[in-house]
Amino acid sequence: MRLFAFKREVESYDGFTKRINDWVNLHKEITIVDYNFGYDNDGELQTVVVKWK
Repeated sequence: MRLFAFKREVESYDGFTKRINDWVNLHKEITIVDYNFGYDNDGELQTVVVKWK
């Protein structure tokens, strides 16, 4: 199993999710196993870890 992590810097939520979706769409040959989401203390999405094989 492999992992790829996305960290949100100062970009908007929409830009962050678009970057993740673009990466997933670019790698059609992989199988996504799971996503893990990380939030900050304010409840804002900050990290997404994609588990794939």
